[in-house]
Amino acid sequence: LLTDAGCVVDAWETTYVHQLAGETPVLDWITGTALTQVKGRLSEELWERYRQAIIPMLAEAYPKRADGITFFPFRRVFVVAQVAR
Repeated sequence: LLTDAGCVVDAWETTYVHQLAGETPVLDWITGTALTQVKGRLSEELWERYRQAIIPMLAEAYPKRADGITFFPFRRVFVVAQVAR
C-alpha cells in the first residue's frame, strides 16, 4: 500500500528475547501490552478467571528454566515510509 502511494519503504522485523522472572512472568509482561484491551473489557472476577485459565498455557509455551528465568521472544515489525522526491 505504501509503495503504491509513491513512498519509498524500508521495513524490517526483529525479535527481542526478554529474560523474565517471577511466578507468572509472561502473563505479567503481556498484561501490560497485548492484554490491556482484554483486561479493560472484563470485570475483576472475569479477568481473574481468564488469568487462571491462561497461566498453565503460558507456562507450557514459555517454560521457566532451572535458574528461574523465562525467555520470552517478542516480535516487532518496523516500517519507515518516505514520500519519493
